[in-house]
Amino acid sequence: MKESCTIIFCGDICVTPDTEEMFTSGDAKGLFNSLLDVFSAADLVAGNLEFPLTDAGKGIVKCGPVLKGKKECIRLLQNAGFDVVGLANNHIRDCGDEGVLSTLECSRNAGMLTVGAGRDAAEAATPLVVDVAGWKIGILAFAEHEFNAAGPDWAGANLFDPYESFDAIKELRTQCDYMTVLYHGGIEYYAYPSPLLQKKCRKLADAGADLILCQHSHCVGTAESRGNATILYGQGNTLFGCRRNLPDWNAGLIVKVSLLKHDRTKTAIEYLPVYAVGSGIDLMPPEKAESLLNAFSERSQKIMDKNFVTASWQAFCESQEAHYFPLLFGLGRIPTFLNRRMKNKMIELLFSKKQMRTTMNLIRCEAHNEVVQTMLDGQTKDDDA
Repeated sequence: MKESCTIIFCGDICVTPDTEEMFTSGDAKGLFNSLLDVFSAADLVAGNLEFPLTDAGKGIVKCGPVLKGKKECIRLLQNAGFDVVGLANNHIRDCGDEGVLSTLECSRNAGMLTVGAGRDAAEAATPLVVDVAGWKIGILAFAEHEFNAAGPDWAGANLFDPYESFDAIKELRTQCDYMTVLYHGGIEYYAYPSPLLQKKCRKLADAGADLILCQHSHCVGTAESRGNATILYGQGNTLFGCRRNLPDWNAGLIVKVSLLKHDRTKTAIEYLPVYAVGSGIDLMPPEKAESLLNAFSERSQKIMDKNFVTASWQAFCESQEAHYFPLLFGLGRIPTFLNRRMKNKMIELLFSKKQMRTTMNLIRCEAHNEVVQTMLDGQTKDDDA
């Protein structure tokens, strides 16, 4: 075993119209710029691949955008020096079984290991243990349930399951020197953990994870320590195109883990701020990096206060009512737009408090929720064929 080991974890990576040509040509220098030096100096480089690799796959019928890229897109990560791609995310099944299986094949043919997705639920749940310079590095990847789940006989992502996932972490803990959990979940564009996400991630740490990286939020969030573990709530984008006037979307953190002398208490974790530029991404200039990290640190201090986490979450949810309620009640795109313009007045007129209490109970109660999910799953299965 080497005296030290360096691991790089990237956040969400996805091809976009402005980067597609460089993805397919494998132009790592053009897209990653000075980050290539960071990658080449590491013993292991990993990241979340946020789209299926397929030349054929027809998108499934779902809510939200369908993401996909040509098989050649894997060249970019191969040329950049990636060793592992996490596939437990909400888009891996956007092109059905074909998209998942094609992604697995492309990644492995390019010499990359995969974690978090498989041809069925059992394969998707299989953890990854990699020998890196004599260190056994364990990685588990989970996703929250959207249109992405692997099943007993269909391909997809490994879902987080409180009845099984904590046990999987405890088991993996016995097989490795350092363990990372990639958790694809939480709410997009919200920089703090929800009360439930914080509770869940703390339990992941208690179960034995050394590092928990929450991805998917598309913004840099907060971090906290839990014993010897580190939890990052919101890694932000790594490579997901550049959006004008959306600084949060264009920023992210590369996580650098330095393991020292086989001692978990001497692990060093460094956050390297990156941002979208005209050509892919690059390390932030010192002044911008310092500003981002200072804001990150200030937010992180706030989440030590349970009352703040609860109050912030409640305020955020209240701000989303005009958007969420029409979706919840199935009113469609135009009523959703009108309700937002009317500051939720349409919902207040259409649905009584009694109706809302009934809906809340169908969602909140575990038994009713299971009934509703089973019925809706049966009604929508034909659409995925």
